[in-house]
Amino acid sequence: MTDAGAQITLNVFSNCSEVDVRKIPVKETVESFFACFGSDAVARTVYFIDPFPFKRSYDALCRRISEFHAPLGPFEIHYTYGLAFGYRKSIVLSETEYAFQLEHDWRFNGASIRHSIENLVAAMKTGGIDHLRFNLHSNAVNRYDVELEETSFASVPMLRTPMRSNNPHLIHIPTYREKWLHLIDPARGKSKGVEENLWRVPNSAIYGPLNYPATIEHNDGRERLRQLGKTLGKPTFNFLIRSGAMEAAFRAENFLKRRLRRA
Repeated sequence: MTDAGAQITLNVFSNCSEVDVRKIPVKETVESFFACFGSDAVARTVYFIDPFPFKRSYDALCRRISEFHAPLGPFEIHYTYGLAFGYRKSIVLSETEYAFQLEHDWRFNGASIRHSIENLVAAMKTGGIDHLRFNLHSNAVNRYDVELEETSFASVPMLRTPMRSNNPHLIHIPTYREKWLHLIDPARGKSKGVEENLWRVPNSAIYGPLNYPATIEHNDGRERLRQLGKTLGKPTFNFLIRSGAMEAAFRAENFLKRRLRRA
């Protein structure tokens, strides 16, 4: 494991949620990260791509990532079998002491994030924090963050919390390998195999003091599929996904839209 100052690995988790890969917001998310934090602290960006549900979009998504990321620094792409699988793999592969874990559908509110990656890593080291996350809402007690304790390490204000979330976050890789890796369960779907299995794990924190405004925004990359699932019902939706009918319908729609634009 390298020790290049405060350099981290940026791990990005995505999936083939659209036939037209331009609609998958991974480019916007990664560019938002670099606009907020810069590139100097990132040793390497590693993409973990789940081909579900539209497997034939995998190669196109990899090409899109290769095109937009080339000017941003070193990167690599790995095939995965779901978020928890990729999350575990990211911990095993990381060559830096800290890693930033980022799903593909977030944007950073740079005006609310007043500390660099170097500052955040120093604070985590000082306070023994192994999971520091950014919040979608203002920092307040709620049904998830049921207890919040204000603190500050290395001049970075934060809140201790009993909850871990897949919201964008920094983790301490050696601690995760030693203590938490076995709790991450790829058999559980979506984010449940990560965040729900790490409930009440100690040394978790949120960036900023109490009542601090949201530091991130969610651009839900699966909203369309989510709405279809609700409309069709889970059995029908799952059948259409497994049979390939949903992918065929999305590809037909995409083809017709392109033809109509040309007409």
